[in-house]
Amino acid sequence: MNILQISSQVPVPETDGGKISIFGITKILKRMGHKIDFLCYLKDADYEKSVKLMKNYCEPYLIKVDTKNNIVDAVKNIFSKIPYNASKYRKKELREYVKLLLRKKKYDIIQIEHLHMGWIIDYIKTVSPNIPVILREQNLELKIMERYYKEEKNIFLKLFAYIQYMKFLKFEPEMCAKFDLCIMISETDKNELLKLNPEINVISIPAGVDDKLLKYPMRNNLGEKIIHIGNLNWYPNRDGLNWYMKEVLPNLVKVFPKIKLFIYGGGDFSKIEVPSDIKNNIEVVGFVDDLWKNLNDKSLAIVPLRIGGGIRIKILEMLAYGINVLSTSIGKEGIALEDGVQILIANSSNEFIKKSVDYFNNVYDNKKIINNGRSFIANNYTWEIIGRKFEDSYNELLNRANKNYT
Repeated sequence: MNILQISSQVPVPETDGGKISIFGITKILKRMGHKIDFLCYLKDADYEKSVKLMKNYCEPYLIKVDTKNNIVDAVKNIFSKIPYNASKYRKKELREYVKLLLRKKKYDIIQIEHLHMGWIIDYIKTVSPNIPVILREQNLELKIMERYYKEEKNIFLKLFAYIQYMKFLKFEPEMCAKFDLCIMISETDKNELLKLNPEINVISIPAGVDDKLLKYPMRNNLGEKIIHIGNLNWYPNRDGLNWYMKEVLPNLVKVFPKIKLFIYGGGDFSKIEVPSDIKNNIEVVGFVDDLWKNLNDKSLAIVPLRIGGGIRIKILEMLAYGINVLSTSIGKEGIALEDGVQILIANSSNEFIKKSVDYFNNVYDNKKIINNGRSFIANNYTWEIIGRKFEDSYNELLNRANKNYT
Protein backbone atom coordinates (compact mmCIF):
# COMPACT_ATOMS: atom_id res chain seq x y z
CA MET A 1 0.00 0.00 0.00
CA ASN A 2 0.94 3.63 -0.45
CA ILE A 3 0.26 5.42 2.83
CA LEU A 4 0.34 9.10 3.74
CA GLN A 5 1.02 9.57 7.45
CA ILE A 6 0.42 13.06 8.86
CA SER A 7 1.76 14.07 12.27
CA SER A 8 1.96 17.16 14.46
CA GLN A 9 5.63 16.51 15.21
CA VAL A 10 8.83 15.00 13.90
CA PRO A 11 8.87 11.50 15.47
CA VAL A 12 12.65 11.17 15.71
CA PRO A 13 14.71 10.73 17.72
CA GLU A 14 12.24 8.54 19.61
CA THR A 15 12.65 10.22 22.98
CA ASP A 16 9.11 9.96 24.37
CA GLY A 17 6.08 7.74 24.20
CA GLY A 18 4.30 9.80 21.57
CA LYS A 19 7.21 9.64 19.14
CA ILE A 20 7.79 5.94 19.80
CA SER A 21 4.13 5.23 19.12
CA ILE A 22 4.01 7.25 15.90
CA PHE A 23 7.28 6.15 14.32
CA GLY A 24 6.90 2.58 15.52
CA ILE A 25 3.96 2.27 13.13
CA THR A 26 6.00 3.81 10.32
CA LYS A 27 8.85 1.36 10.83
CA ILE A 28 6.74 -1.79 11.10
CA LEU A 29 4.67 -0.85 8.03
CA LYS A 30 7.90 -0.33 6.09
CA ARG A 31 9.12 -3.74 7.25
CA MET A 32 5.83 -5.27 6.07
CA GLY A 33 6.42 -3.90 2.58
CA HIS A 34 4.32 -0.73 2.53
CA LYS A 35 5.48 2.68 1.25
CA ILE A 36 4.99 5.65 3.56
CA ASP A 37 5.14 9.38 2.92
CA PHE A 38 5.47 11.16 6.26
CA LEU A 39 4.23 14.76 6.47
CA CYS A 40 4.70 16.65 9.73
CA TYR A 41 5.46 19.94 11.42
CA LEU A 42 9.17 20.49 12.06
CA LYS A 43 8.59 22.53 15.25
CA ASP A 44 11.84 22.50 17.27
CA ALA A 45 13.52 19.57 15.53
CA ASP A 46 16.67 19.73 13.43
CA TYR A 47 15.74 19.42 9.75
CA GLU A 48 18.83 17.66 8.39
CA LYS A 49 19.14 15.26 11.31
CA SER A 50 15.42 14.43 11.21
CA VAL A 51 15.41 13.70 7.49
CA LYS A 52 18.47 11.46 7.85
CA LEU A 53 16.88 9.45 10.68
CA MET A 54 13.54 9.09 8.89
CA LYS A 55 14.78 8.42 5.36
CA ASN A 56 15.34 4.68 5.83
CA TYR A 57 11.68 4.12 6.69
CA CYS A 58 9.68 6.71 4.78
CA GLU A 59 9.78 9.73 2.51
CA PRO A 60 9.79 12.67 4.97
CA TYR A 61 8.17 16.05 4.29
CA LEU A 62 8.80 18.54 7.10
CA ILE A 63 6.96 21.86 7.39
CA LYS A 64 8.43 24.63 9.52
CA VAL A 65 5.63 26.23 11.55
CA ASP A 66 5.24 27.60 15.07
CA THR A 67 2.86 25.72 17.38
CA LYS A 68 4.14 27.05 20.70
CA ASN A 69 1.71 28.28 23.35
CA ASN A 70 0.92 31.97 23.16
CA ILE A 71 -0.85 33.65 26.05
CA VAL A 72 -2.53 36.27 23.83
CA ASP A 73 -3.90 33.58 21.51
CA ALA A 74 -4.97 31.54 24.53
CA VAL A 75 -7.02 34.47 25.88
CA LYS A 76 -8.57 35.11 22.47
CA ASN A 77 -9.46 31.43 22.25
CA ILE A 78 -12.02 31.84 25.04
CA PHE A 79 -14.42 33.09 22.36
CA SER A 80 -13.70 30.21 19.94
CA LYS A 81 -15.50 26.87 19.70
CA ILE A 82 -12.22 25.11 18.98
CA PRO A 83 -10.05 24.14 21.99
CA TYR A 84 -6.86 26.15 22.19
CA ASN A 85 -4.59 23.07 22.08
CA ALA A 86 -6.22 22.12 18.77
CA SER A 87 -6.41 25.60 17.23
CA LYS A 88 -2.59 26.01 17.40
CA TYR A 89 -2.16 23.33 14.76
CA ARG A 90 -4.43 24.81 12.06
CA LYS A 91 -1.86 26.02 9.58
CA LYS A 92 -2.39 26.91 5.92
CA GLU A 93 1.05 25.47 5.16
CA LEU A 94 -0.25 21.98 5.91
CA ARG A 95 -3.21 22.37 3.59
CA GLU A 96 -0.94 23.56 0.77
CA TYR A 97 1.45 20.64 1.26
CA VAL A 98 -1.39 18.11 1.34
CA LYS A 99 -2.75 19.65 -1.86
CA LEU A 100 0.65 19.22 -3.51
CA LEU A 101 1.05 15.59 -2.42
CA LEU A 102 -2.46 14.59 -3.48
CA ARG A 103 -1.83 16.05 -6.92
CA LYS A 104 1.51 14.29 -7.36
CA LYS A 105 0.84 10.90 -5.77
CA LYS A 106 -1.79 8.21 -5.37
CA TYR A 107 -2.46 7.00 -1.83
CA ASP A 108 -4.40 3.97 -0.65
CA ILE A 109 -4.70 5.16 2.96
CA ILE A 110 -4.19 8.43 4.79
CA GLN A 111 -3.50 8.17 8.52
CA ILE A 112 -3.56 11.29 10.67
CA GLU A 113 -1.77 11.13 14.00
CA HIS A 114 -3.35 13.14 16.80
CA LEU A 115 -6.70 14.89 17.13
CA HIS A 116 -5.10 18.30 16.71
CA MET A 117 -4.22 17.51 13.08
CA GLY A 118 -7.68 16.15 12.34
CA TRP A 119 -8.96 19.43 10.86
CA ILE A 120 -7.23 18.63 7.56
CA ILE A 121 -9.82 15.93 6.81
CA ASP A 122 -12.29 18.53 5.57
CA TYR A 123 -9.88 19.48 2.81
CA ILE A 124 -8.87 15.88 2.02
CA LYS A 125 -12.47 14.72 1.64
CA THR A 126 -13.19 17.67 -0.63
CA VAL A 127 -10.42 16.89 -3.11
CA SER A 128 -10.02 13.10 -2.67
CA PRO A 129 -13.29 11.73 -1.28
CA ASN A 130 -12.53 8.08 -2.15
CA ILE A 131 -9.34 7.72 -0.08
CA PRO A 132 -10.06 6.17 3.35
CA VAL A 133 -8.82 8.51 6.09
CA ILE A 134 -7.96 7.32 9.59
CA LEU A 135 -7.54 9.34 12.76
CA ARG A 136 -5.21 7.76 15.30
CA GLU A 137 -5.33 9.25 18.79
CA GLN A 138 -2.60 8.89 21.38
CA ASN A 139 -4.99 9.97 24.14
CA LEU A 140 -8.61 10.89 24.60
CA GLU A 141 -7.86 14.60 24.87
CA LEU A 142 -11.03 15.54 26.74
CA LYS A 143 -10.18 13.07 29.50
CA ILE A 144 -6.76 14.64 30.03
CA MET A 145 -8.29 18.11 30.20
CA GLU A 146 -10.99 16.92 32.60
CA ARG A 147 -8.43 15.47 34.99
CA TYR A 148 -6.24 18.53 34.65
CA TYR A 149 -8.94 21.02 35.64
CA LYS A 150 -9.99 18.83 38.57
CA GLU A 151 -6.42 18.69 39.93
CA GLU A 152 -5.44 22.33 39.21
CA LYS A 153 -5.28 24.56 42.32
CA ASN A 154 -4.83 27.93 40.63
CA ILE A 155 -8.37 29.28 40.24
CA PHE A 156 -7.67 31.07 36.94
CA LEU A 157 -5.96 28.08 35.34
CA LYS A 158 -8.69 25.84 36.69
CA LEU A 159 -11.38 27.98 35.06
CA PHE A 160 -9.48 28.14 31.77
CA ALA A 161 -8.98 24.34 31.81
CA TYR A 162 -12.66 23.78 32.57
CA ILE A 163 -13.67 25.94 29.59
CA GLN A 164 -11.26 23.96 27.40
CA TYR A 165 -12.67 20.69 28.69
CA MET A 166 -16.21 21.75 27.78
CA LYS A 167 -14.99 22.59 24.28
CA PHE A 168 -13.26 19.23 23.90
CA LEU A 169 -16.41 17.48 25.09
CA LYS A 170 -18.15 18.64 21.93
CA PHE A 171 -15.19 19.06 19.58
CA GLU A 172 -13.51 15.65 19.98
CA PRO A 173 -16.45 13.34 19.19
CA GLU A 174 -17.56 15.61 16.34
CA MET A 175 -14.08 15.49 14.81
CA CYS A 176 -13.74 11.72 15.23
CA ALA A 177 -17.08 11.15 13.50
CA LYS A 178 -15.71 12.71 10.28
CA PHE A 179 -13.21 9.90 9.74
CA ASP A 180 -13.68 6.56 8.02
CA LEU A 181 -12.05 5.00 11.06
CA CYS A 182 -10.83 6.26 14.40
CA ILE A 183 -8.12 4.22 16.14
CA MET A 184 -7.78 4.78 19.86
CA ILE A 185 -4.75 3.52 21.71
CA SER A 186 -6.76 1.75 24.45
CA GLU A 187 -10.12 0.06 25.00
CA THR A 188 -10.78 2.53 27.81
CA ASP A 189 -10.49 5.50 25.46
CA LYS A 190 -12.54 3.73 22.78
CA ASN A 191 -15.40 3.05 25.17
CA GLU A 192 -15.35 6.61 26.52
CA LEU A 193 -15.55 7.97 22.98
CA LEU A 194 -18.47 5.70 22.08
CA LYS A 195 -20.41 6.95 25.08
CA LEU A 196 -20.27 10.42 23.55
CA ASN A 197 -21.19 9.25 20.04
CA PRO A 198 -22.09 5.58 19.43
CA GLU A 199 -22.05 6.17 15.66
CA ILE A 200 -18.28 6.72 15.46
CA ASN A 201 -16.45 3.90 13.67
CA VAL A 202 -13.78 3.27 16.29
CA ILE A 203 -11.47 0.45 17.29
CA SER A 204 -8.52 0.23 19.67
CA ILE A 205 -4.99 -0.76 18.71
CA PRO A 206 -2.23 -0.11 21.24
CA ALA A 207 1.34 0.95 20.63
CA GLY A 208 3.99 -1.72 20.42
CA VAL A 209 7.33 -2.64 21.96
CA ASP A 210 10.57 -3.60 20.26
CA ASP A 211 11.00 -7.31 20.96
CA LYS A 212 14.74 -6.84 21.57
CA LEU A 213 13.77 -5.62 25.06
CA LEU A 214 12.44 -9.07 25.85
CA LYS A 215 15.92 -10.53 25.35
CA TYR A 216 17.74 -8.63 28.10
CA PRO A 217 18.94 -10.99 30.87
CA MET A 218 17.33 -11.07 34.29
CA ARG A 219 19.08 -8.91 36.91
CA ASN A 220 19.28 -9.59 40.67
CA ASN A 221 19.85 -7.78 44.00
CA LEU A 222 19.94 -4.24 42.66
CA GLY A 223 19.23 -2.38 45.91
CA GLU A 224 17.00 0.64 46.47
CA LYS A 225 17.32 2.33 43.08
CA ILE A 226 14.17 3.89 41.61
CA ILE A 227 13.70 5.40 38.16
CA HIS A 228 11.26 7.89 36.67
CA ILE A 229 11.13 8.25 32.87
CA GLY A 230 9.20 10.92 31.02
CA ASN A 231 9.33 14.19 29.16
CA LEU A 232 8.83 16.94 31.73
CA ASN A 233 7.37 19.35 29.20
CA TRP A 234 4.21 17.21 29.38
CA TYR A 235 2.36 18.52 32.42
CA PRO A 236 1.01 15.16 33.69
CA ASN A 237 4.57 13.77 33.93
CA ARG A 238 5.80 16.84 35.77
CA ASP A 239 2.81 16.91 38.11
CA GLY A 240 3.18 13.25 39.04
CA LEU A 241 6.93 13.49 39.63
CA ASN A 242 6.64 16.61 41.81
CA TRP A 243 3.89 14.95 43.84
CA TYR A 244 6.02 11.83 44.33
CA MET A 245 9.09 13.79 45.46
CA LYS A 246 7.02 15.77 47.94
CA GLU A 247 4.64 13.17 49.33
CA VAL A 248 6.36 9.80 48.94
CA LEU A 249 10.15 9.92 48.64
CA PRO A 250 10.87 11.75 51.94
CA ASN A 251 9.10 8.95 53.81
CA LEU A 252 11.04 6.28 51.93
CA VAL A 253 14.31 8.00 52.81
CA LYS A 254 13.46 7.56 56.49
CA VAL A 255 13.25 3.81 55.96
CA PHE A 256 16.03 3.46 53.38
CA PRO A 257 18.51 6.34 53.87
CA LYS A 258 20.53 5.32 50.80
CA ILE A 259 17.55 5.08 48.46
CA LYS A 260 18.03 6.95 45.18
CA LEU A 261 15.62 8.29 42.56
CA PHE A 262 17.07 8.63 39.04
CA ILE A 263 15.13 10.97 36.73
CA TYR A 264 15.43 10.29 32.97
CA GLY A 265 13.90 12.00 29.96
CA GLY A 266 13.72 15.30 28.15
CA GLY A 267 12.01 18.61 28.76
CA ASP A 268 12.56 21.54 31.09
CA PHE A 269 14.05 20.19 34.32
CA SER A 270 13.88 23.62 35.98
CA LYS A 271 10.18 22.97 36.52
CA ILE A 272 10.66 20.03 38.85
CA GLU A 273 10.57 20.78 42.56
CA VAL A 274 13.31 18.85 44.37
CA PRO A 275 12.88 19.06 48.19
CA SER A 276 16.11 20.36 49.74
CA ASP A 277 16.15 17.75 52.52
CA ILE A 278 16.29 14.83 50.07
CA LYS A 279 18.27 16.36 47.21
CA ASN A 280 21.13 13.91 47.82
CA ASN A 281 18.67 11.06 47.19
CA ILE A 282 17.77 12.38 43.74
CA GLU A 283 19.87 12.34 40.59
CA VAL A 284 18.58 14.23 37.57
CA VAL A 285 20.09 12.33 34.65
CA GLY A 286 18.06 13.73 31.76
CA PHE A 287 18.26 12.30 28.25
CA VAL A 288 20.72 9.47 27.61
CA ASP A 289 21.64 7.82 24.30
CA ASP A 290 21.35 4.29 25.67
CA LEU A 291 18.58 4.17 28.26
CA TRP A 292 18.71 0.40 28.70
CA LYS A 293 22.40 0.39 29.53
CA ASN A 294 21.69 3.04 32.17
CA LEU A 295 18.89 0.97 33.69
CA ASN A 296 20.95 -2.18 34.01
CA ASP A 297 21.52 -1.64 37.75
CA LYS A 298 18.11 -0.11 38.62
CA SER A 299 15.39 -1.95 40.48
CA LEU A 300 11.97 -0.25 40.34
CA ALA A 301 10.26 2.11 37.86
CA ILE A 302 7.58 4.50 39.13
CA VAL A 303 4.69 5.98 37.14
CA PRO A 304 2.94 8.33 39.61
CA LEU A 305 0.52 9.86 37.08
CA ARG A 306 -2.54 11.61 38.47
CA ILE A 307 -3.59 13.10 35.12
CA GLY A 308 -3.47 11.38 31.75
CA GLY A 309 -5.08 9.26 29.08
CA GLY A 310 -4.18 6.68 26.47
CA ILE A 311 -1.52 4.22 27.57
CA ARG A 312 1.98 4.67 28.93
CA ILE A 313 4.41 3.14 26.47
CA LYS A 314 7.14 3.40 29.09
CA ILE A 315 5.23 0.84 31.19
CA LEU A 316 5.16 -1.57 28.26
CA GLU A 317 8.87 -1.05 27.67
CA MET A 318 9.82 -1.45 31.33
CA LEU A 319 7.87 -4.70 31.58
CA ALA A 320 9.51 -6.00 28.40
CA TYR A 321 12.95 -5.00 29.66
CA GLY A 322 12.40 -6.82 32.94
CA ILE A 323 12.09 -4.07 35.52
CA ASN A 324 9.25 -3.96 38.01
CA VAL A 325 6.80 -1.06 37.79
CA LEU A 326 4.88 0.73 40.54
CA SER A 327 2.12 2.86 39.00
CA THR A 328 -1.12 4.61 39.77
CA SER A 329 -4.28 3.19 38.22
CA ILE A 330 -4.32 6.18 35.87
CA GLY A 331 -0.73 5.45 34.89
CA LYS A 332 -1.49 1.89 33.85
CA GLU A 333 -4.90 2.78 32.44
CA GLY A 334 -5.71 1.05 29.18
CA ILE A 335 -3.35 -1.87 29.86
CA ALA A 336 -4.92 -5.03 31.29
CA LEU A 337 -2.39 -5.50 34.09
CA GLU A 338 -3.19 -6.96 37.52
CA ASP A 339 -1.78 -5.65 40.76
CA GLY A 340 0.76 -8.07 42.17
CA VAL A 341 0.74 -10.20 39.00
CA GLN A 342 2.60 -8.18 36.34
CA ILE A 343 2.77 -4.78 38.08
CA LEU A 344 2.26 -3.03 41.42
CA ILE A 345 -0.55 -0.46 41.77
CA ALA A 346 -0.78 2.40 44.29
CA ASN A 347 -3.10 5.42 44.27
CA SER A 348 -2.15 7.37 47.37
CA SER A 349 1.07 8.40 49.06
CA ASN A 350 0.53 5.84 51.81
CA GLU A 351 0.04 3.07 49.25
CA PHE A 352 3.16 4.12 47.35
CA ILE A 353 5.18 4.12 50.58
CA LYS A 354 3.90 0.74 51.77
CA LYS A 355 4.29 -1.04 48.45
CA SER A 356 7.78 0.40 47.95
CA VAL A 357 8.87 -0.72 51.41
CA ASP A 358 7.40 -4.18 50.84
CA TYR A 359 9.06 -4.38 47.44
CA PHE A 360 12.54 -3.53 48.72
CA ASN A 361 12.04 -5.90 51.66
CA ASN A 362 11.28 -8.72 49.19
CA VAL A 363 7.70 -9.24 50.35
CA TYR A 364 6.71 -9.78 46.71
CA ASP A 365 7.98 -12.50 44.41
CA ASN A 366 9.75 -9.94 42.24
CA LYS A 367 11.14 -12.43 39.73
CA LYS A 368 7.70 -13.93 39.15
CA ILE A 369 6.19 -10.49 38.56
CA ILE A 370 8.94 -9.71 36.03
CA ASN A 371 8.40 -12.99 34.17
CA ASN A 372 4.64 -12.43 34.12
CA GLY A 373 5.14 -8.94 32.74
CA ARG A 374 7.45 -10.11 29.98
CA SER A 375 5.05 -12.87 28.94
CA PHE A 376 2.21 -10.35 28.85
CA ILE A 377 4.17 -8.08 26.50
CA ALA A 378 5.37 -10.93 24.27
CA ASN A 379 1.81 -12.16 23.78
CA ASN A 380 0.15 -8.80 23.19
CA TYR A 381 2.42 -5.86 22.45
CA THR A 382 5.26 -6.58 20.05
CA TRP A 383 5.32 -4.36 16.95
CA GLU A 384 4.78 -7.40 14.74
CA ILE A 385 1.44 -8.05 16.45
CA ILE A 386 0.47 -4.38 16.32
CA GLY A 387 1.53 -4.00 12.67
CA ARG A 388 -0.75 -6.85 11.59
CA LYS A 389 -3.67 -5.20 13.36
CA PHE A 390 -3.09 -1.95 11.48
CA GLU A 391 -2.72 -3.78 8.17
CA ASP A 392 -5.96 -5.70 8.77
CA SER A 393 -7.76 -2.43 9.51
CA TYR A 394 -6.43 -0.86 6.30
CA ASN A 395 -7.53 -3.84 4.20
CA GLU A 396 -11.00 -3.78 5.72
CA LEU A 397 -11.37 -0.08 4.91
CA LEU A 398 -10.13 -0.57 1.36
CA ASN A 399 -12.49 -3.50 0.77
CA ARG A 400 -15.38 -1.43 2.05
CA ALA A 401 -14.38 1.53 -0.10
CA ASN A 402 -14.12 -0.68 -3.21
CA LYS A 403 -17.58 -2.13 -2.62
CA ASN A 404 -19.06 1.33 -2.20
CA TYR A 405 -17.26 2.57 -5.30
CA THR A 406 -18.49 -0.33 -7.46
